[in-house]
Amino acid sequence: MLATLIIVFREVIEAGLVVGIVLAATRGVPGRALWVGGGIAAGIAGACVMAAFADAVSNMMAGAGQELFNASVMIIAVLMLTGHNVWMARQGRQISHEMKSLGEDVVVGRRSLTALAIVVGVAVLREGSEIVLFLYGIALSGGESAISMFAGGAIGVALGGVASAMMYFGLMKIPTRHVFAVTSWLIALLAAGMA
Repeated sequence: MLATLIIVFREVIEAGLVVGIVLAATRGVPGRALWVGGGIAAGIAGACVMAAFADAVSNMMAGAGQELFNASVMIIAVLMLTGHNVWMARQGRQISHEMKSLGEDVVVGRRSLTALAIVVGVAVLREGSEIVLFLYGIALSGGESAISMFAGGAIGVALGGVASAMMYFGLMKIPTRHVFAVTSWLIALLAAGMA
């Protein structure tokens, strides 16, 4: 349950950070909530398609192909977790700056509200797809039951949503870099365990 909770929490915060920055940067723009909400819905739908696709591919392969597929998923999950930690450490500030610039462009009319939906949709799709892959890897390793994974995922979504809202409203005193530093270490430990 803890591994699922940590992964889902981290990915929800990352998607929430992008959504929060976009919302904060476009405060006062009419219709922004509808476009951002549409982007969130599209990203979630895309991640669900990814989940259905991963299961379908897994079910298509029988015998030794199944083990090969499972091993490939585990290796990819470990590489993605490790690479993701390194990438976020280097690119976190740049992403924040780019989202603020996008918001400013929408406010002054250089970009349409469609850009908000696309950016948010891609961010949610990316983080949702990572959740799918990582949780599939955890499920394959047999470390958690379906019930504990569901409970961990639900708690992770709830906590990530609360943390994202707190960041958006400026109530969180802990700088974002410290939150990501702690979760980066936890994810590194998860990746080591999966490997």
